[in-house]
Amino acid sequence: MLEKNVSLISDKIKLDGSFYLPDAGENSTKPIVIVCSGFTGMKEIHPARFARFLTRQDNTVFGFDYRGFGKSEGTKNKVLLEEQIRDIANVVSYVKNIYTERKIVLAGWGMSGGMILESAKLVTNLIDGLICMNGFYNSIRVQKALRGEEGFKKYKKWLAKQRVKNVNGKGKEDFDPFDIYPLDAISRKYVFEELVKTEGYGIRSNFDFADSLMLFNCEDDLRHLLNIPILIAHGSENKLHPVTEAQSIFEKYPNEDKELFLLEGGGHTEWMLDTDPKFIKFASKLASWIERF
Repeated sequence: MLEKNVSLISDKIKLDGSFYLPDAGENSTKPIVIVCSGFTGMKEIHPARFARFLTRQDNTVFGFDYRGFGKSEGTKNKVLLEEQIRDIANVVSYVKNIYTERKIVLAGWGMSGGMILESAKLVTNLIDGLICMNGFYNSIRVQKALRGEEGFKKYKKWLAKQRVKNVNGKGKEDFDPFDIYPLDAISRKYVFEELVKTEGYGIRSNFDFADSLMLFNCEDDLRHLLNIPILIAHGSENKLHPVTEAQSIFEKYPNEDKELFLLEGGGHTEWMLDTDPKFIKFASKLASWIERF
């Protein structure tokens, strides 16, 4: 795989990106696959991982770091879904401007599985296909699933107390992001044993992220996706984003050209290793679906 580093501007902020090219050169008839990271993700992690697989199938892949991540400019420790949604839309515009004659498949992992659906509102005419991977589509529903009803009530009380501190000028700016976005035990083990190995990985968070997350619900308006085919791929044993998330968005997706793929025995992320048989099966499904373009 060959890597070509580039930069682009999103809301006057310079983002770091990479085109990942097949060793034998580009196949001009295939679409460009843009792979977006999930929460706290970086292009050197899952986008590059998918690129290593997909470039062997003659696909060209683009990965990037959101503002504030990796080598991208922007305020560190600040995660707002609405800003990352704009970054995704601006990346699509940038890539399409370079490859004007090629189709664009937009893929989102984890949190970005839902964010790409929102980004499509801004660049609907530039996207030819969508792939949502282990995503969630209603954040309150997922918070309740992870915390339980009583745990979610306690969390809302905690948010209310923090807001009172904020409006009185006594709020703190530094939070463990996984207090706001809790991980299941298996995903936590993977994050702190595998992802932390990546240089530059690891962030803190502020209170704004809690608000941004609570407001996210991309299921309510999907009309703009009527003409875009979609693959919804999800681990059947995902404890972080329950499989019901994938089933819900599949039922509500307005285009009949849709497919739901459940990875048997797959959790959220523990199998995301290049040589893991589950990853190979998952990535192979993506590659075969992309062939349709």
